[in-house]
Amino acid sequence: MQTKKRLSFYIKGVSSVTLALFLMLNFVSPVLAQTVGTTSSGTQLVSTGFSDVNRTHPNYTAITYLSQKGVIGGYADGTFKPDNAINRAEVLKIILSGSGIETDEAFGAHFPDVTEGDWFAPYVMKARAIGFVKGNDADGTFTPGRQVNMAEFLKMLLVANGIDVSAFEGKQVASNIPLDAWYANYVNYAVALGIAPRDSKGNVDAAKLLTRGEVVDMMYLLSIIQNGSDTQFLLTRAESEMAQIEVYIAANMVAHAKNASDLAVDLTQQAYKNMPTNNVVLGAAKIARAYDWLVDSFILGIQGDNEGAAKVANDAIDKATEAWEANNATQPIAKHIKDRAREILQQVGGVET
Repeated sequence: MQTKKRLSFYIKGVSSVTLALFLMLNFVSPVLAQTVGTTSSGTQLVSTGFSDVNRTHPNYTAITYLSQKGVIGGYADGTFKPDNAINRAEVLKIILSGSGIETDEAFGAHFPDVTEGDWFAPYVMKARAIGFVKGNDADGTFTPGRQVNMAEFLKMLLVANGIDVSAFEGKQVASNIPLDAWYANYVNYAVALGIAPRDSKGNVDAAKLLTRGEVVDMMYLLSIIQNGSDTQFLLTRAESEMAQIEVYIAANMVAHAKNASDLAVDLTQQAYKNMPTNNVVLGAAKIARAYDWLVDSFILGIQGDNEGAAKVANDAIDKATEAWEANNATQPIAKHIKDRAREILQQVGGVET
């Protein structure tokens, strides 16, 4: 399954139509209210275990998921610090724990800067045994506090999971990655699967030093791919992504809303491939598509393409109707999508067809 979470939109200026559209969508769906949680003033509550990761954080769903799985933990003060740089020791814990790999290797004095009492020692020993970390050529040190860049992380992540990237030898997926670079196959594989983020030109910054949130996000996306045959898992993750859409819209984070709706579509499409005769799965796939088109309509309205916004709003209405017909349990969210699409039609001067 290929995920598409990394889309970018650039919004220049705010027109009166943009403002009207934003105010119209600046709310939380009643269907999602229990998931989001608000104060009486409408301020969104922090709904994860970390005080500095609220519902509007770009990596919210990934951090929440891996936290609930026990893969990641925070600091003593209750924070996660998702925007802080991540080091080699922290990366190993996330990769091995997130991949379900037991750290059962006996300690060995392989690195002069790793002692048996270090919290990260078991992860370093296991990573060395698997073969994706080694000592510095000059002095043999592991340097646990050194920051990790994109290329290094992707190699460690894929090797730890036993993923063969040889099929990408000589294949150009990210146009700016030299094919003779040591990391080319790893980066191109990750891009092809939608794990690695690309910029608006399709390029990947292989030298980019990663944050804690970014590493968790890529681990999350790989987990989704690895669980592609688990239909219930896919539907649960899709529900979480759809719950984020209007949270991001309300915060004027439109690109993140689009990322969430794209990922929800991918998740439900894979679920539908798994169980094509199940009406619950079919309804979920149609709802995700309708929500994605609602977001597209909103974006087109922001960009001043009223005709395009009207067309896609009608597509969203039609798809929401199909979802309702496929599974009556989708009625509340289908009605919500249709109501919002009709409001967009009114704002952009379109008509329901």
